[in-house]
Amino acid sequence: MNNLVTERLAVRVMRPESPRQAVSFAKRFRAPYIAGGTWLQPACERDRQWPVQLVALNPDWPGFLGVQETDGGLIIGALTTLDELARHPLTSVYLPPLVGLLNRVAGPGVRNLGTVGGNLLAGGDLSALALALDAEVDVLAGKGTGGRPLVQWCLDRAAGDLLRSVTLPDCRDWRFFVEKLGYRERFSPTRATVACVHNGQQLRLAVCGEGGAGRLVVTEAMLRDQGVRELGDLATVIDSELEALGWQCTQLRLAVCRMLEFGLAEVSLEA
Repeated sequence: MNNLVTERLAVRVMRPESPRQAVSFAKRFRAPYIAGGTWLQPACERDRQWPVQLVALNPDWPGFLGVQETDGGLIIGALTTLDELARHPLTSVYLPPLVGLLNRVAGPGVRNLGTVGGNLLAGGDLSALALALDAEVDVLAGKGTGGRPLVQWCLDRAAGDLLRSVTLPDCRDWRFFVEKLGYRERFSPTRATVACVHNGQQLRLAVCGEGGAGRLVVTEAMLRDQGVRELGDLATVIDSELEALGWQCTQLRLAVCRMLEFGLAEVSLEA
């Protein structure tokens, strides 16, 4: 664990021997998981509530580390670091825009420690693209193990659920737009990240940031059923859906609208 975190926290760190034992510890002691630890300190400092116990995750557990190519796409272990994912050759083959996005997440130290699973759970920069891609997650829970859509798991995730991996579809022929808005480019929390994905038939939109992570299903339905008749109509629908998701800042919603409008123009070329 990050030394700065352990010095700040007088915590008991439990080191389970297996993923199943980790889930048992998390549920029994109501303790959060810890891997890279890059989200723990800022989150606790913000909420002024520090855990007294942590469950340490082991990247040597099968399925938790690395990038694997399958017939259905890419399986990414939840404990794969952001830096490892950015440097992996399959990432640039399947998702070139992801490499650029990853290199803009915080600084090198954070990317060397921060994990894919931690970033997704915290609603970090990867969330928007993973949601737009209809990613699936492999989760260990109290009642068993199974895969489910990320968008569903984000809504009904239970305390103690342990993310083992995330599966991205084979999207080598798809069109993407991913953009990030921050106070500064690297060394500050992201205000908003947007993702627009077109697979040749269907358009998907997602956001993450200060207002939370989510798919813009209402906007997607409008574009699918009616197209974009008037730019003003589109902006109104996006703004309304963002506000419903929890994006309360009017200026930030406006910025996200503009990012999405630009992204729609990019991915709709030759569609």
